[in-house]
Amino acid sequence: MMQKEIKPNPFTPKSGWEPKVFAGREREIEVFKKKLEEATKGRCDHFLVLGEWGIGKTSLLKEFKKIAQQQNILASLVTVSEYKKESLREGVQELIEQIPKKLPISVKRLRNFFKYINSLGVQLFGSGFNFSKNLEGIQPSTLLLDTLLNLWSDLKKETKALVILLDDVQNFSEISNIFTLIKNVLSDDEVLKTKILVGLSCTYSGWEEFLQKHHPIGRYFTPRLEIKKLNEEETRQAITESLRDSGVVFEKRIVESVWRYTGGHPYELQILCYFLYENQISGEVDNKVWDSSLEEALVELGKRVFDSLYERASPQEQKILHVLSSSDKSMTRKEIIEFAKKKNLKLAEGTIHPLITRLLNKSLLVSHSNFKYSLPDQFFREYLLKIRGYDAEGNLS
Repeated sequence: MMQKEIKPNPFTPKSGWEPKVFAGREREIEVFKKKLEEATKGRCDHFLVLGEWGIGKTSLLKEFKKIAQQQNILASLVTVSEYKKESLREGVQELIEQIPKKLPISVKRLRNFFKYINSLGVQLFGSGFNFSKNLEGIQPSTLLLDTLLNLWSDLKKETKALVILLDDVQNFSEISNIFTLIKNVLSDDEVLKTKILVGLSCTYSGWEEFLQKHHPIGRYFTPRLEIKKLNEEETRQAITESLRDSGVVFEKRIVESVWRYTGGHPYELQILCYFLYENQISGEVDNKVWDSSLEEALVELGKRVFDSLYERASPQEQKILHVLSSSDKSMTRKEIIEFAKKKNLKLAEGTIHPLITRLLNKSLLVSHSNFKYSLPDQFFREYLLKIRGYDAEGNLS
């Protein structure tokens, strides 16, 4: 009998890699298409994409860029660098360098923009800009404003609109006043005459931090597209379509287990399915390879995501996480306190509210309508039980 030809693994276990199958984002795509159409008519309604880590914000922005360019509309997708200290000028310099560089045309074709940066003493060398002249005398808002106006002057005959997508803007946390600057620039009368549409992506906790410092920003970047996990049908579709023509089949029970453990979280789904695929035997994935695949996925997710998420929680917050890992059911605050006492995990009753609030803001807890709380999904629970040294009873191993 001829053996099946096994194709390369179709699942993408690295953050930012585009999944083979783009599922479950029809509503968001329709909203973007509408905003794109409005922008071509001169009404630019800037928007915000919100979601937790790994939920697919970057993949969605990449899809937006594809959609724009399929309509012959130029788009620039910039991933914001992480800043360790407040430097408004450095943040703006990154934008004026990266926005034109991420367009699908040569920067040297942007004559007005090129002339403008040369007048500032900024030179283009290979893959980067050289800010050889001290720009301290120029307001950062002026730098960004003039950059956008010159870009539009260069591009308005080539494109019906210009789309600028800024990914991971929570990395601006140390220079959060940059959003006030961006808002003011986009509200400028001259910019309003252009057809520049701006979209941001941010984590929930990152955006909440910005709102606490600069509340009016939240009213400017609307609509808010809140990216959720895939539902069960979408999860099945993503797995089935990814496996199509791969030479590998997942048993029905395996697909059900992927849904149960990941709850439709796109990144967790990709990592778990990646290891399941790698462990296939003669093109089949069944329960024999489940445990080893799950363990590999937990270790990998720990290194990439869960370790840092867990360590963001204070020791008291970690106690709540371990209490909730003891059960696959949600708990009230009272039940959390009572269970903690049984396991000698001291939690002061008066501290439970702020602890839970902080865990919710960090996306480490999920709130339910019946005033109960649970972990985000079974995958994170398994991580706490198997990687962080607690058994199913909440005791240290």
